[in-house]
Amino acid sequence: MNFAELLHSFFDESGAARLAQAADVDPAEVRRILDAGLPLQLNALTGQADTPAAAHLAEAVASLPHFETVGAVLNEPDGASNLRQAGELLGPALLGDGTGQLARQAAGLAGTSEDRAGRVLTLTLPLLLSLLGRAGLTAGNVSTLLRDLSGPLDPPATPPVVVPGLDAPSAETGGPGDALAAGATTAGLATLTGPALLDWLRAQLAGPVGERLGVAAGLGASGAGRATQAALPVLLAALVRRAGTDAGAQELLDRGAATRDLVDPDGAPVTRLLSDPAETARIEGQGRALLGSVFPNLDPVTGRLGSALGSSGASAGRLLALLGPFLLALLGARARAGGLGAADFRTLLGGLGGNLGGLLPAGLGGLRTLLDETPDVVPAVTPAAAAPVTPVVTPAAPPPVTPPVTPVRRGGFPWWIIPLLLLLGLGGCWLVNQNRAAPPAASSAQAASIVVTNPTSGADLPAEPFTMSGTGPASTALTIADQGQEVAQATVGADGNWTADLPAPTPGEHTYTVDGGGGRSELKVNVADASASTGANGDTSTSGDTNAASGSTDAGTAPTDSTGSAASGAATGNSASSSTGSAASGDAGSGAADPASPDASDASTAAAAGAFTISEPAADATLPAGTFTLRGNGTARQQVELFEDDTSLGKITVGPDGTWSFDVPSPAAGPHTYRVKAEDGTELASVGATVGEPAADASAASCTETYTLSMTNGQTVNEPFRFGGVGQGQGYSVTVKRGARTIGTKDIPLDATCGWSYQSRPGPGKITYEVRPLGDAAAAPLSTVNLTVAQ
Repeated sequence: MNFAELLHSFFDESGAARLAQAADVDPAEVRRILDAGLPLQLNALTGQADTPAAAHLAEAVASLPHFETVGAVLNEPDGASNLRQAGELLGPALLGDGTGQLARQAAGLAGTSEDRAGRVLTLTLPLLLSLLGRAGLTAGNVSTLLRDLSGPLDPPATPPVVVPGLDAPSAETGGPGDALAAGATTAGLATLTGPALLDWLRAQLAGPVGERLGVAAGLGASGAGRATQAALPVLLAALVRRAGTDAGAQELLDRGAATRDLVDPDGAPVTRLLSDPAETARIEGQGRALLGSVFPNLDPVTGRLGSALGSSGASAGRLLALLGPFLLALLGARARAGGLGAADFRTLLGGLGGNLGGLLPAGLGGLRTLLDETPDVVPAVTPAAAAPVTPVVTPAAPPPVTPPVTPVRRGGFPWWIIPLLLLLGLGGCWLVNQNRAAPPAASSAQAASIVVTNPTSGADLPAEPFTMSGTGPASTALTIADQGQEVAQATVGADGNWTADLPAPTPGEHTYTVDGGGGRSELKVNVADASASTGANGDTSTSGDTNAASGSTDAGTAPTDSTGSAASGAATGNSASSSTGSAASGDAGSGAADPASPDASDASTAAAAGAFTISEPAADATLPAGTFTLRGNGTARQQVELFEDDTSLGKITVGPDGTWSFDVPSPAAGPHTYRVKAEDGTELASVGATVGEPAADASAASCTETYTLSMTNGQTVNEPFRFGGVGQGQGYSVTVKRGARTIGTKDIPLDATCGWSYQSRPGPGKITYEVRPLGDAAAAPLSTVNLTVAQ
C-alpha cells in the first residue's frame, strides 16, 4: 500500500464521520475539508524538510503512537480533547503562521468557513504525523521521505493520451497529442466523445501550453500549469450548462468560429500568440465576453478558484478569460471535423457532464462545487454515430511505501499525550518560540540583509512588466514570489546588488516576498488598471506591516505585530488614550474651551453643516516616529471608523461639541493615508502623512508611560485592524480567544517611543483579546477587548 492509499484508507468515511462528531462539523463538510486539507498539510510539512524545524518534526512524530484508526483514537478517554490539544500544540510549533493559511486555503477549496476547516485540521495534524511514523519517518530520513511521500498527492503529470488520429508532439507546444496525422486527422477528431474528448482537451492544454496560459494570466511559473488544469473543468462545466439549449449551443459554435486562428491546421493551440501583448489583450477580450455569457455571477467563481490556487480572484479571472478562447477553438475544431450543428454540439457537450471532476488536479477536489455535478453519476449521452475509442493509457501506480515493523504500543489511557505535552510544553518551547516569528527563522541581521530598493513599498505600478532590484549578501540565491506564487529568481552579485525582471502583474494590490539565505523581505504595491478612468491613488499599501510576525495558533487568526520603529521620546507628549471620541482639552480646533469662543462656533457651524474634516496632521506632513494624534470636526455624536491605509484603527464617536480626536498607536515608518468612513462605508475625509524613521540611538529601556489602549470594548470592526498604545516595563502580551478557547498568544515588546501595536486578521465572528504585562502570564488582564469582526 503506497502512502496515498494509506492516507485515504485511514481517513475513510468512518473516520470522517468520527472527526465530524469531534469537530462539530457536518460529515459532508468534513469530507471536503479532508480532501482539500490533507494534501495541503503534507505539503506544508514537506516545506519544513530543509529547515531547522525538520529535526523537531521528526521528534514530534517519534512521540506519537501509530494510530490504527481514527475511531481508535477518539474512543480513548478524552480522546477528542487530547487530540485537539495535541493539534493546537503541534500546529504553531511545526508550521508557525502556516496553520492559519492552511485553514484559509482548505476553507476556500471545501466551500466552508475558516473556523470549521481549522477545527478539522487541528484534529487531523497529529493523525497525519502518526501516519508518517507508520511510513517510517525518522530524524535521519525526514527530508527525503517527506518528498517521496508527498509526490503521490501532488497533481500527476498528464500521461500521453491515445486517441484516433493523434500523433507525435508538435514543435509549437511540445505537449502530447498536439499534432494530427494527415488523413487520419478528421476521422479521429470527429469521433472523440465523452471521456476521450476530455482526455484530448486536457492533453492539448497540458505541459508548456498550460504553463504559458498560466504565466500570461500573472501566475507564478511553478504553479501555472496546475492552475490551468484546475481552471479547465470549471470552464467546461459552464460551457456544458450554456449548451443546454440549441440556442446556447449555437452561440458557442459562433464564438468558436471567431477563435479559429487559435488552433493550427492540425488542431493544436497556437500559444505563441501570447508572446504578443496586443494579441494577448485581444484574446483576453474574447474571453471576457465569453465569461459574461456563461457565468451569471463571475465573482464567486473567480474568488473560489483564486483561493484554491493560492492566488487572487483577479488572476483567476484572467486565467479563465485567456483559457476560454483556446478551449472554444479546440471544441470548434472538433465540431467542424464532425460536421456538427447546434443540436449535435449540444449532445456532444452534454456527454461531458459527470466526468469533469476527474480533470481536477489532486488536492483540488473542493472545486467540485463549481462543477454542479454529483460524483459517480455519469450521464449516458453519446452521439449515435460515435466510433469506438482507443482506451486511455494510464500511468503505472507509484511504488508502494513499506511501513517498518514497529512494536505495537499499548492502548487504553491516551498516554501518548503526556510525552507530547512534555516535548512541546515543558522542554519544548524550542519550536513554539522559534516559529512565532513566521517563515523559517532568521536572525534580525539576516532578515534585514535582503533589501528591496525598487519599487518601494506602497508604490503605484502600471500593469506591465517591471524590474525589481535591491541589495543582499553576495552570491545569495533569491526567490521572488507574488501572492505566494514564484515569479522570478535572482542571485546577488559580488557587489551586493541584485535585479530581477518580473512579469506584468494584474490590477490590484500585490504582496511581493523575496527569500534567500535565511533572510526575507516583503513589500506591497498597488497596480493600476489601465482601463480605469482614474489611476490608482496609492492608498492601499500599508508600509511597515510587511514584516509582521504572527503568534496565533487559530486556523482563522493571523495576528501580526505591526509595530513600527520609533524615535526616542517622540511620543512623550502624545500618550495614547482610549478612542472614546472625546475632544482633547485645550487642543487647537477641539472647541473644548468656552462654548461661545470662535473655535467652538466654528466647530458648531461645521457640525451643523454636516461637514467632516481632519484638522491634524496637516496634509502631507512629516511626523516623528511614535504615537501621534488625529483631530478634526464632524457631526455631534456621529460614529465613524478610522483607517490607516487599508487597516482599521477602530471606531470613535464625535463629541457633543462636534470635535473628535484619536491617538494613532506607533505607526510604521513611511507614508500612510488616514481615512475616516461613515457607518455605511462612505469616505468622509482623508489625509496623507509620512512617519519618520527612528533615531539610530533610540532605546525603550526606560519606559514609564501609563498603559493605554487605543480600541474600546464591544466594537464591530473590519479586518485587518490594529490597536495598541503606550506603556512601561518590557511590553505586553496579547492573548487571543474565541469563546472560552485560547487560540494564540503574542508577545509585543515596547518600541523606542514606549509604544506597542498589534495587528490582526482573525476572520469573521466574535473574538476576545486580553492584554497582560509581558512576562507575567498569571497576571489579571490590564484590558479585555471583545470585538465582532464584520463579514
